[in-house]
Amino acid sequence: MMTMRQTIPFLLAFVSIPPIFAFTPPKSHNIIYSNKLAPLSLPSSSKPPPLSRSLTVLSSAKVLPVAYASASAALLYKATIKLNTSSKAEIAVLLSTSALSLINFAQLDNAKLKSAKIAYTENTGPSSSGRAKQERQAALTWKSVVRIKIIGNVLGLLRMCFATKMVGLMRGAAIIMGGNLAFLACGAGRANHNDEGKWEPMPSDSFKAYIVKFAAMFVAALIASFSPVDSLKCNVA
Repeated sequence: MMTMRQTIPFLLAFVSIPPIFAFTPPKSHNIIYSNKLAPLSLPSSSKPPPLSRSLTVLSSAKVLPVAYASASAALLYKATIKLNTSSKAEIAVLLSTSALSLINFAQLDNAKLKSAKIAYTENTGPSSSGRAKQERQAALTWKSVVRIKIIGNVLGLLRMCFATKMVGLMRGAAIIMGGNLAFLACGAGRANHNDEGKWEPMPSDSFKAYIVKFAAMFVAALIASFSPVDSLKCNVA
């Protein structure tokens, strides 16, 4: 059973995650096509990437902040209507996650998404050997793990939005932490890119420290999600 004394430290750790993966949205994020000059040997019939792909790059970057803002508003509304019927620990979970989704996820994950797209569509190209091949593979990995993280976070937030009891809230938190852990475990450390889409692998010591931290938080949330007590004040939400 998770008491308020056990929940509050967890929330403090949850909200105070250093933004090591934060990126400042690059000023050139609206550049769609590569600025590399085509070799003179290419025929004049060469065509730029399809317009539909370019629109996907731009639209997904606009949808993500809206999704996080909506989840944040939903959690804040839930905290308001449950203010007099739920425990302080439950309200704290709702409020802290609402702030986290609006301030942290909406901005940092959107910057990661833009960085991944710049790395893959502009800074690298198909290659069969050497450094260029490594950079291309790193960009592809970065693009994949960023999506894994975003999907995990959004699913966790949705689970919390539709939860009717404390157990459901903690399961949503476990999904969020699981998404962050999967982000690291699937290669985010080595494939890390900066805000300009340049390949900058994370230092080994920092990577180990953060994967241990996220793993501990995931386990803590998972254990709390199997608590037999749904709320300290009421059992029906």
